[in-house]
Amino acid sequence: MKSQGSSSDKNCKVSFRKKLLIIDSDLGVEDVERLKFLCIGLVPNKKLEKSSSASDVFEHLLAEDLLSEGDSFFLAELLYIIGQKKLLQYLNYTEEKVEQLLPIQGKVSLFRNLLYELSQGIDSEDLKNMIFLLNDSLPKTEMTSLSFLALLEKQDKIDEDNLTCLEDLCKMIVPKLLRNIQKYKREKAAQIVTPPVDKEAESLYQGEEELVSQTDIKTFLEALPEEKKKNKKKGDSGNWPDDL
Repeated sequence: MKSQGSSSDKNCKVSFRKKLLIIDSDLGVEDVERLKFLCIGLVPNKKLEKSSSASDVFEHLLAEDLLSEGDSFFLAELLYIIGQKKLLQYLNYTEEKVEQLLPIQGKVSLFRNLLYELSQGIDSEDLKNMIFLLNDSLPKTEMTSLSFLALLEKQDKIDEDNLTCLEDLCKMIVPKLLRNIQKYKREKAAQIVTPPVDKEAESLYQGEEELVSQTDIKTFLEALPEEKKKNKKKGDSGNWPDDL
């Protein structure tokens, strides 16, 4: 006989999966491509490549412990980024709550966010021109702005520390997107800071240092010959005796 607790847990999981199916039904082909792109680096590429629906992506997120009935924030983050904010209600989140938690719990990297933003600013004509410029190094397949950027990354033409190729393309085709790249560079530089010092730990450490220091001095003085200790106490000289 199954316990009431295990039955309740099972019901929670089924209820959660029902919500995921509802979300899946409201997402189109482009949304699925966006979800897959934003999950690059967090979910193995082979799994993403085989995903043809949002529910496939959700299944991988569950398997990678990036999603659960107890913690659905990562999916909320993804929905927020791709502009499907009305679906946040199924995860018990609001747009404001996600915005509040993003700096603390966000998993999508600055670089991934940058590429996604750029993809939204590259229209079909811009994409055609970019492909033309890099024609010799690209496969002859139909591409979206997202798959184009993913290919540049896969070919090691761009990464989080090397955006030269992307900057050159934007300068020639879509100069307005250079602002996004500059913003990314500023935010990335701001992340490289010294970790904050734990004031309480620092205070305890200093207290321990002082204790050890005082003990060492006391031990040292006690080890001195009696005559030298008397001289030191009387303050006969501001300096230690020459023969110390």
